[in-house]
Amino acid sequence: MAKPEAPLLGRIALVTGAAGRGVGHATALALARDGADVLVNTHRSGEAAEAVAEEVRSLGRRALAVAADVSVPADVDRLLATAREALGAPSILVVSAGALWKPRTLDAIPPDDWRLALGEEIDSLYLLARACLPAMRAAGWGRIVTVAGFDTEDWRVPAEDGPIDYALGKAGRHWLIRTLARQEARHGVTVNGVAPGPITRVPPDALLDALRGAHPLDAYRRPTQVDVAEAIAWLVAQPAVNGTVVSLPGPEPGAVEA
Repeated sequence: MAKPEAPLLGRIALVTGAAGRGVGHATALALARDGADVLVNTHRSGEAAEAVAEEVRSLGRRALAVAADVSVPADVDRLLATAREALGAPSILVVSAGALWKPRTLDAIPPDDWRLALGEEIDSLYLLARACLPAMRAAGWGRIVTVAGFDTEDWRVPAEDGPIDYALGKAGRHWLIRTLARQEARHGVTVNGVAPGPITRVPPDALLDALRGAHPLDAYRRPTQVDVAEAIAWLVAQPAVNGTVVSLPGPEPGAVEA
């Protein structure tokens, strides 16, 4: 059976960290290509988020760019209120934004940085899922996908090469994926993750062509942000895949840079 041209038509997606050059940007475009309207979230890059929203509109979808710190409860409440008023309640949540990759030994991490990293990784997923789940349950359909961490549950990277706080936050996301998946399956909601190793970026001006198959990816040595976005879009389309972390390994464990 052929894949529908726009399988997500009528769905509303919220994508965090979508204003950069990486996974969130590519994911916003991949979901729009598949028919979804997109709420483009950024913490600070309002102008860049609006540019991504304009790319989404060029695909014939509705889009709105909203700046909000998704690790802060009041910002999440405002973000969801704005989404509901302008587009409708999101039935697709993609948590792409996360902590910075900053390798340090444990004693070199200031307490404020520790809390910031865990807030960006764990609090963001908790707050956004908490805000989106009621509408997903009521509709009997929902998709939550987060950018997870390659090998973070078996972290063997030296402190000078890989940050402990980042890895712990990603491992916490894995736990939430599995737990929420079991709890929400009866409501028609799936919860999954994609865990990339190091990626090579496709230039931002080539993202749309890459997602349309007009910019070849075979020449890239590592997975690209387009590969990660396609994995996310695939998970959104699968009703039977739940509680799963899909790994896209590069040559060594690592992070997706912001």
